[in-house]
Amino acid sequence: MRASYVAGAGMVRFGKYKDLLLEDLAEDAARRALADSGVRPDQIEAVYFGHVFGGPVAGQRVAVRLGVGGIPVSNHENYCASGATALREAWTAIGAGMFEIALVVGMEKMSDRVKGGLTPDPNDLDAAVGYVMTAGHAMSARRYILDHDATREQIAMVSVKNHRHAKYNPYAQYQEPVSLEQVLGARPICEPLGLLDCSPIGDGAAAVVVASRSGLRKLGIMGRRPRVSGCALVSGRLRVGAGDINAEDISRRAGEQAYGMAAIDPSDVDVVEMHDCFTIAEIVRLEGLGLIPAGQGGRWVEEGRTWIGGELPVNPSGGLLSRGHPVGATGVAQVCELTWQLTSQAGQRQVDGAQVGLAYCKGGTVPGTDGASVSVVVMKN
Repeated sequence: MRASYVAGAGMVRFGKYKDLLLEDLAEDAARRALADSGVRPDQIEAVYFGHVFGGPVAGQRVAVRLGVGGIPVSNHENYCASGATALREAWTAIGAGMFEIALVVGMEKMSDRVKGGLTPDPNDLDAAVGYVMTAGHAMSARRYILDHDATREQIAMVSVKNHRHAKYNPYAQYQEPVSLEQVLGARPICEPLGLLDCSPIGDGAAAVVVASRSGLRKLGIMGRRPRVSGCALVSGRLRVGAGDINAEDISRRAGEQAYGMAAIDPSDVDVVEMHDCFTIAEIVRLEGLGLIPAGQGGRWVEEGRTWIGGELPVNPSGGLLSRGHPVGATGVAQVCELTWQLTSQAGQRQVDGAQVGLAYCKGGTVPGTDGASVSVVVMKN
């Protein structure tokens, strides 16, 4: 496959926008990415949109606003992995030689569509017995504490870390640090998880321009641009075997595919944007990817090893817990953050010397059940 690069990135601040439409947010983010790359709308050869609640042909509505109608426009729904899936489709097409320059947009408007926590399809048996998102991750946390002699405080420290990082991210929905006492004392949602262990409902959009090497030359881009070196998508069973809700076998398989594509080992990764929909999810998914030893995730965050300045900085953007989680926008927002990290544009949240970044998204059902899709993106300078 031909190499693909991120030529430009753009985001709007995640939040709750009562007076804006989904199309407003997406157009804003896309125009920022176009400006960052210097590409004109007539130079875009295809557009890929990731969203969940946008409705039919939402991408086409945005494309018309951008003045890029008449070219291939596609919409991709893979729940929380929707934006990452859209990126993978663009990466695949450019790698195959179909296009030189493509635009990828992740977008979502949730604040006026979703009340409370997201639940699986009500026709599913899991949902019928109350096994919804928060309940599944709460069971994951309880199991992790028992299996690995971990503490509730260690799991809560993920929220403390990510809110601290988000203080320096102008695109984050929440930019105020929280204390360990605040996380532990927050309103209970599902034991042992409380409000600050859960990602919020919000709106937002993020966009990247992806180009081949010849596409970069066409745009007159001569400076450094990060390469999308691996882009894996694995679907199906969350785990192999029985009895371990935190096995994360699907994460292991997706990670191995992405590492192989990028010709790296997990130890080569310098910075991670992780799908921390709940505090415990960051821990078990890092372990599933082989980025930290199994059973050590709680200790790593407690010891500062996953903080900016630590051994493996995770979620310098603030992650889903603090940057926010408009589901269709998340995967592209992660790629924006890695682009800024790898080009030393992240300001006070910059990870020193970052050369290899990894973004992880999981879309689908709750832990221990079937039907998930996992995306792992590896980017290198």
